[in-house]
Amino acid sequence: MSDIADPEKHSFDASVTRRWPWLWPALGVCLGAIAFAVSLVGTELLRLESLRVFAVLLLVGAGMLAVLAWSDSQWSPAFPAARGTGSATSNFSIWRRRSSLTLLAGAVPLLALSHVTFLTTPRATFGAAGWLWVAAIALVMAAAALQSSAESPRNGGATGPLAWSWWEVTIVASIAVVALVLRVSNLRDVPFNIYPDEVMTGLVAERAYLSGPSPAPSVFSTLWSDIDLPALWFAIVAEAFKLGGIGLATVRLPAALFGAATVLPFYGLVRGIWGRVAAIAGASIMAFSATNVHYSRMALSNITTPFFWVVCFYFLIRGLRNRRSADWTLAGLAAGISEHFYYGTRLLPFILMTFVVYLSIVHWSEAKQYITQVGWLVVGYLIGFGPLLTYFVTHPGFYYGRGAGLITWNRIPATWHDLQQMWTTLWPILSENLLGISTHSAQDIMYYAPLLLRAEAALLVLGVALLAWRWRHPAAFLLLLSGVAVLFVGGTLVLYPNSSPPMLAHWTPAFPTFYAAIAVSIGAWVGSAEAWLPGRWRCITTAVVIAGLITLAYANVHFYFYRYYANPESLTNERYKFAQRLYEVQTTQSRYMASLGPAYRVVAVGQSPYPYDAEITRYLVQGQEYITIRDPTGQLSLDHVAGKGLAFLFFPGNEQYRELIREHYPPGKEGEVRNPVGGHVFYTYVVEPEIIRSDSQPR
Repeated sequence: MSDIADPEKHSFDASVTRRWPWLWPALGVCLGAIAFAVSLVGTELLRLESLRVFAVLLLVGAGMLAVLAWSDSQWSPAFPAARGTGSATSNFSIWRRRSSLTLLAGAVPLLALSHVTFLTTPRATFGAAGWLWVAAIALVMAAAALQSSAESPRNGGATGPLAWSWWEVTIVASIAVVALVLRVSNLRDVPFNIYPDEVMTGLVAERAYLSGPSPAPSVFSTLWSDIDLPALWFAIVAEAFKLGGIGLATVRLPAALFGAATVLPFYGLVRGIWGRVAAIAGASIMAFSATNVHYSRMALSNITTPFFWVVCFYFLIRGLRNRRSADWTLAGLAAGISEHFYYGTRLLPFILMTFVVYLSIVHWSEAKQYITQVGWLVVGYLIGFGPLLTYFVTHPGFYYGRGAGLITWNRIPATWHDLQQMWTTLWPILSENLLGISTHSAQDIMYYAPLLLRAEAALLVLGVALLAWRWRHPAAFLLLLSGVAVLFVGGTLVLYPNSSPPMLAHWTPAFPTFYAAIAVSIGAWVGSAEAWLPGRWRCITTAVVIAGLITLAYANVHFYFYRYYANPESLTNERYKFAQRLYEVQTTQSRYMASLGPAYRVVAVGQSPYPYDAEITRYLVQGQEYITIRDPTGQLSLDHVAGKGLAFLFFPGNEQYRELIREHYPPGKEGEVRNPVGGHVFYTYVVEPEIIRSDSQPR
């Protein structure tokens, strides 16, 4: 018998609710805490292969508890609270609409002209095509702004946004400062490991825009043979070199700035749907997350994609809520401009198309009001893409060529056997990717740890469950769609030959989804307490969240800046493991040479099994001479150079020459160079410049 049909039971529930109105919401708070505990235990047990099935069951149970606890949590509505009955018809409004159409009619020909100009002068670095592109962007933004101001307030009449207060502005500014400091401080030395593609990024930028032939390559083309990344990123790196000089810190700086800037639109995205608490928690975790900090401190364009995706999603969700054409246009511009950076953004057009189809099917009654706005989104995307679109059209293999060449499964299964084969091919990769969230170390030889700390991963499980339960909300669907698409395509379908998952470098576009899901779970737990619990208990839950964020911040920062190590033994692929051992020695050698400064000539004694990378050293110190003595018995005499000392390096297998060098170049100082975890790399013998000047002839 139902509760409604049972008057006695219904009366009992009503009396309990009247007497203790906070009891049932309090159960939600308790269930949320229990769900987190269960999820944390399940995450810990994932490390044990024998208990992995049980761990997965615990995680599923934790997700169900989270849904039970927070299924009625308050989310901001995705659509206007009240639909307008028509557009404003004042003369001023009509003038704005006509002006908007006039500007749009001017932007489209400018865009077309920029494409034609690029085709006629493809070697111009920026040129007329670039200025026409910028003018088209400015015109379409002005047109969208006029269109939005002419639209009836009733058409965009969503519930008013949360008011900003001084304390919230202070918190957001503090989070942004923390994000910036964690990404730009000591860029030269952290991370210690120098991935070869970082220096290659700088070399490509140098050769293209600083020391190469004139005119420099167009920013609407691609650079780096066989890699074919859009040139705009390298132009930005070259500008950084002009300002800060050529060096490792400088080549890493643009990525660091993009990574730090992402927290601001991310805060706005989360705040607009899930409120201040969720936004503060999510943006804080993004700011100090070791993984996000790491990829923001590498000289690669991967971290630019989260920035543009978050900007796009922020304006897209806001455009749904207020139905303003300007927001849809800005979302399209962000998506189009993102095409000028990392490969991963090429998934974004499919995500946006799927999202529009989803709106048309699931929210048809609302979606039919947005046909014009979708048009602005498309126009913004095409204008943001600019002449680079023409370049990819005239070079058809460049846009999807790299991804298509790395794909692990390239067809839709047509038979049962095909389906089985696809499952056996993709499931091992996908399962390793899922374990890479909290348990398995990344295998991309760029990062050597799981994506999240275990407590963060436990919160992620709860947030994903809640997003999946509320999938009909457009913001939840958009985040789930982007996260699943990146994990399936970038993490599973696209994989380097003879490599092992997880490749976290391919996951960077989905980083905001992870942090948003974590923020949703935290916001739901605090929201359930703030809505119903007495003041004292609300303060306790707030204090718990603050203490938790401080603990997570300390754990992430301490791990990354004090304990993180690019350990080759964490790699399962033998080829990658060998490569990282080589990178480690090269990096250690170059950093040691840089610590000596340009006042020393560095001499490698004997046959070294490790090739020397002069470019890595050049990005750490300028003007240092490197000499190799392969036969120490016949090449001991070195020409004296005024003001220069000598530093001899003895790699494994050449230690027998140490006594010989000491006899010929006394007095010097012996030493040993170890890697960051204390492993022996090589011995040294250093003769200071003053000693060389006083006794220039070897004995």
